[in-house]
Amino acid sequence: MTSPEVAVLLAAAVLTAPPPPRRRLGSGRAGSASRRPLTVAMLLAVVSTALLGPPVVACAVVPAVATGWMRRRRTVRRRRRRIEGAAVASALEVTVGELRVGAHPVHAFTAAAAESGAAVAEAFRSAAARARLGADVAAGLRSAGHGSAAPGHWERIAVCWQLAVVHGLPMSGLMRAAHRDITDRQGFSDRVDASLAGARATAATLAGLPLLGVLLGQLVGAHPVRFLFGGGGGSWLLVIGTTLACLGVVWSDRIIDGLAK
Repeated sequence: MTSPEVAVLLAAAVLTAPPPPRRRLGSGRAGSASRRPLTVAMLLAVVSTALLGPPVVACAVVPAVATGWMRRRRTVRRRRRRIEGAAVASALEVTVGELRVGAHPVHAFTAAAAESGAAVAEAFRSAAARARLGADVAAGLRSAGHGSAAPGHWERIAVCWQLAVVHGLPMSGLMRAAHRDITDRQGFSDRVDASLAGARATAATLAGLPLLGVLLGQLVGAHPVRFLFGGGGGSWLLVIGTTLACLGVVWSDRIIDGLAK
């Protein structure tokens, strides 16, 4: 068996391997540490495939790596939005509790900052400081949403603060409405993500079927790897097939993300 064949079989084995038992059962925390060995193995397999094969193979590796990077960014952004939304809802819950017992909004935002994580705490602490100095709190809340994964949440809080300051409406009622709205949106988003998990898994499985077919063909002695990595027309078919599969993954992700909005 040649070196390109070994590299391709290694890449196929890594890409088609099932997830760890803890992730399949949904137990434990699926953090980046648990995915790091798989990511390193995939990178090594892809790089070795590109280096050991003919130069045209690099043209097939580029769209595959780009698609994986795009999907990874989309997953991280979706996770960040969910985590930040939960943190904002928790901070608003503390704020509403402080306002309902008669606390000043500055004290309420300061208490919420003390109970929140780093990014959310900084935004609430900045809003409290702006209110203490008489600055534009709504503008500060909107600026906190510029680099946020969930800018809509900060816009709602800013609108509620602005309504309370300009029109004299009760701050506690407005913040309670913002908290309820954000909580409902978080719940709806979680339900939509859960319902679309099957569609995402199906799209990834369909994209990996050609690779599984190559692996099975190699196991039965058809030698598809030799044809695809031997140069000539086979290598160009590899490039075309990889590009079309990656375009299909990207297009399906766009459709699924459009349904999730």
